[in-house]
Amino acid sequence: MARQATKFDPRTLEIKTKSIERTLVPLVSQITTLVNHREKYYGKIKSEKTLKAIMKVGFCVQAAVERFVTVGESIADEHVEIQPEMYDACQEARSAGAAIASLSSKTISDFNNGSVVDRNFLVRATRQLLSSVTRVLLLADRVLVKQIICAEDKVVYTLSRLESTNNFTEFVKLFTQFGGEMVDLAHKTGDRQQDLKGEKRRAQMQMGRSILEKYTMLLLTSSKTTLRHPECDSARQVRNCVFRQIRSALQLIALCVCEGVYPYDPARYCASVRPEEEPFDIGLQLTADIAIKQFLDTLEMVRLTGNVGLGVQERIFGALNALCEMTQDFTDSAYTHHHHREQIIDFLGEIRTQLSNILQPEMGENGPIRPDDVDSLVVRISKVCNDLRKQLQLVALDQATDVFRSDEDEVITSSIKACSVSGDVDGVEQFIERFRDHANHMEEVCRLLHHISLTESLHVRTGHSERNLRALAPLTILSGRTFCLHPSSRIARENLQVFCETWSLAINELARLAKEVDVACHGRQVAEKQSYMSLPKPGKHGSTAKPVLKATVLDTEEQQKIAKLGLEMKLLTSEVDAEAEKWDEYAENDIVKRAKSMSSMAYNMYLFTRGDGPLKTTHDLFTQAEFFAEEANKMYRNVREFCYEVPGSAEKNELLQTLERIPTHCQQLQVLVKSPTVGKLATFNKVCCKNIAAAMNSKLFVEEVAMLNLWLNKVFRMCAFYTGLTGSVSCKSTFEIEFRSGAISSSRLLLSDGTDYDTHRSGDSSPWRRTPSVRRSRSQPRVTDQSS
Repeated sequence: MARQATKFDPRTLEIKTKSIERTLVPLVSQITTLVNHREKYYGKIKSEKTLKAIMKVGFCVQAAVERFVTVGESIADEHVEIQPEMYDACQEARSAGAAIASLSSKTISDFNNGSVVDRNFLVRATRQLLSSVTRVLLLADRVLVKQIICAEDKVVYTLSRLESTNNFTEFVKLFTQFGGEMVDLAHKTGDRQQDLKGEKRRAQMQMGRSILEKYTMLLLTSSKTTLRHPECDSARQVRNCVFRQIRSALQLIALCVCEGVYPYDPARYCASVRPEEEPFDIGLQLTADIAIKQFLDTLEMVRLTGNVGLGVQERIFGALNALCEMTQDFTDSAYTHHHHREQIIDFLGEIRTQLSNILQPEMGENGPIRPDDVDSLVVRISKVCNDLRKQLQLVALDQATDVFRSDEDEVITSSIKACSVSGDVDGVEQFIERFRDHANHMEEVCRLLHHISLTESLHVRTGHSERNLRALAPLTILSGRTFCLHPSSRIARENLQVFCETWSLAINELARLAKEVDVACHGRQVAEKQSYMSLPKPGKHGSTAKPVLKATVLDTEEQQKIAKLGLEMKLLTSEVDAEAEKWDEYAENDIVKRAKSMSSMAYNMYLFTRGDGPLKTTHDLFTQAEFFAEEANKMYRNVREFCYEVPGSAEKNELLQTLERIPTHCQQLQVLVKSPTVGKLATFNKVCCKNIAAAMNSKLFVEEVAMLNLWLNKVFRMCAFYTGLTGSVSCKSTFEIEFRSGAISSSRLLLSDGTDYDTHRSGDSSPWRRTPSVRRSRSQPRVTDQSS
């Protein structure tokens, strides 16, 4: 049944991706040349040279089709589910290619004998060829979509296991597997997003991938909090909502990739849709701008027909009522200025008054009214509707400007994090209440921006941003409640801080959306971003004028490559953090501290790939990478000294093998960031390659550190087994190893009286982290002076 449901109808073939279009362009060009030439010289005798050229083109088409269908048949051999249709399409394409070659191979003697090719035969063959080739491409595209669906199925299966586990060690293992599967899914969906033709589906795919990326980090902290405090109901609610949001994002991605290509199951990943999430496809959601367009289209139909029967009247009143319902979000808002509210109501009243001149009850029975009157009234109503649209845009943009100018979100989230760090439970509760009102205001602003979005992309992005804020706000509040119930819990505090940071990122994205909506409403083009230039401005310090050099803009492939490396780095960072969490009792140990420090540096590099975080320039990135390599060298020495005092075992051998790979990566990264570049142009051209290479080397580093932590865990357990101390990480009785020791030596020295001799502990300062002040696109509040 599934196969029949997805069978292609040649009359309804629809291409969803850019790659299929690009593949068909050369074939269409050659076929067009053949058909146009036959039409131009139809019935005329051609020269031998012209006929040979036509024959060559025909055989080239046949050879290209033969190579093409060979690849299609090899794909069918590997995927049984598309075999019958693929074989059929390939056979049809081969026959059409042969027919075109045959029709193109006419000689002078054929024309002299009166054998003239009917143009209709050639057109019929070309249509058959294009239809069959398109079917082959769409069937191959179905294979790619199935691979994405299979990747999503793997993620959902691991997600279900994560949801049901109650053991922290098992959770770490499953989360590592989940991270790898998420990276694979990110690669596949990223390529698909860039390949989609439709602006709406491309925007929905972008939002779905963004939600997955954010909630993966929230999944880690919320699950850790639930495992640490299993009796806490608020922590369990947060974790369950995070799982639901991830499944909803997976369902959204499935909707985008399956449309018109693969059977779509609305309940494949998300069993039910909540009322506030209706409709699930946000592209179908009605907004004020869409309601105005529908109302004007109905009036245009009345102007063209000149007849306003009862059916047309009902349609017009229905469109007007929908418009009035959409404007209630503006008039009912407590933040809308009184004169703006009155202006909106006046516009709606004027529209109703003008409609009463057209839609009078007796006119429906007496027939059409005069066309001149209808035209003038429709033009007048259209003008009022356009004025209403501008008024709604003014209200929404004014509210967005006011809320972003105040920077209330920055003050509240910073205060919540500060109170959580200091253990001020009363302060957290106070600011959580302020956060509730702030979240409602931000949702309202986002809803108004959604109403005035003019393009499909902005319509989708603002709608999903509103849903994201609506889902994230109660989770942040519940995280604050969890911390208030467990004020001494470090994991609950970290969970609250991560949710506050995620909220801040969501508000920053909303600010960028508001700017794009403003640009679209006023018909302006987005201004070119000011590029950072680390060199002196041309002509400022010299006597001669120098040409202005612009920084090299990364193309789409390079941006995708850096973004994928950044995502992999973030997931590996989460893995390192999860391993380090097992050693909370030994948080002051140098190995644990360096692992966490390197994880933090890698996370800053990941934020740089997204355009966020404390690293603002490529110079900041390279400097961070240099200190990252130095920190790795220090960790290498610490672990190496520890290994000297660990008994021989398979675990120790694996630990040493992993450890020996770190110096190589250190050297490669240090050489990379210190490599010289001569001249300004060389500097700008090289920055892209260095960005990608630095991200790649840092990613390899984090992989090794994660593996190192894993084998350290096994070695510590082995030492505990030898000494008979379950759960300890020291070898006391036999080897006198103390894991709490400093960086120089990890052994304990005993004096003659049996007391401990305190060895010299290294006074290493905390590793350098370049954390310049976070710069936002809006002005910062002046309350930051209190921290000095």
